[in-house]
Amino acid sequence: MMNGKLLISLFAGLLLASGANAGEAPARECITPADTAKTCDGDKHYPFVLINTEMAKLDRLFVCAARKSTIEFRVVPLGKNDIGTVAIKPIDPKDTWLTGANSPDQRWIKILVPDWVDNVSDHGYTILFSDGRCVDPRVHVED
Repeated sequence: MMNGKLLISLFAGLLLASGANAGEAPARECITPADTAKTCDGDKHYPFVLINTEMAKLDRLFVCAARKSTIEFRVVPLGKNDIGTVAIKPIDPKDTWLTGANSPDQRWIKILVPDWVDNVSDHGYTILFSDGRCVDPRVHVED
């Protein structure tokens, strides 16, 4: 029970710290992949994204997902990522569903796309790495 509370506190601290000094320090510039303007990629009913933490790269920069599907973010290389070292947060604060971390399992982040999300819509999010690097990909929701 104590480990769970600690992990939740660490994740909440990471999210708060990313926006706490927004007025004092310049905004962090994340890698914005050039090909996010293309059409989305992958099976919308079984969406997944491979996150390589050593290279701060993703195999899908614009993933397709259906409402009620679960996006699985697979964190690699296996065995080299501690719990809570990768976090996902939405660019638009209204996209509260697009939040997660590789906790309690360091191998993945699973995010459910709720049925109340607008059909045929795009959502930007940021992937934050523990060393300060970040990437700004997107997800396209369409049934």
